[in-house]
Amino acid sequence: MRFIPFIQTTRLLALAGALALAAPFAHATGAGFGANLIVNGDAEAGVGSSDGGLGSTPGWSLSSNLSTVQYGAGGGFPTASDAGPANRGLNFFAGGDSNGASRASQVIDLSAYAGAINSGKTQFDLAGWLGGYASQGDNATLSATFLDAGGNVLGSASLAPVGAAERHSQTGLVARDTQGYVPVGAVTVGIALDMQRLDGSYNDGYADNLSFAIAPVPEPGTWAMLAGGLALLGGLAKRKQRKA
Repeated sequence: MRFIPFIQTTRLLALAGALALAAPFAHATGAGFGANLIVNGDAEAGVGSSDGGLGSTPGWSLSSNLSTVQYGAGGGFPTASDAGPANRGLNFFAGGDSNGASRASQVIDLSAYAGAINSGKTQFDLAGWLGGYASQGDNATLSATFLDAGGNVLGSASLAPVGAAERHSQTGLVARDTQGYVPVGAVTVGIALDMQRLDGSYNDGYADNLSFAIAPVPEPGTWAMLAGGLALLGGLAKRKQRKA
């Protein structure tokens, strides 16, 4: 039986909060609270490689041979039927050929949210699907580092890599997410996707559907709205699982 990962309740709660509270704060920025601020987090903006070679990866600064690869590419890469997001699109991120470590990074400007962030009542949600190949230990890590106007680190968060045991030694990706408070004084957040090779010659760290979103912390009177939003998201998630 193929291992099917599940979406954690904590992420649904965070997303429900974003949906319930986004409307009153949408004027803060063009993206709005609750929106995914990562550029090309789903690897769909470029053309994926059909054989594991270099694909185009707009929106990211790359080191080594980190690439965008098509699902079903020759050589045993993840396919559309392997474990992973239901809305996986055409491409995913892969560590690349002949390198022990590779990285994709980008910097997100949070200045439009300064008022909310400096009130100390802004939360973030960092999420993504991470994985690897068969029984190999190659893996991916997604991290967010918050910086003030002087470039000083105020805090960070990361998604733990997915090991072969968690994937039941099958090729595929598993959902990861974490939440917390945006540090007061943060004006940018650096997003880094790191791939590590532990076996073989190809760096088979895989990732897809990466997201970073922020939202105001709900006041006590908004929990009824959150419960309704959570129930709605839960129903949508179940329908997506039945379709997958």
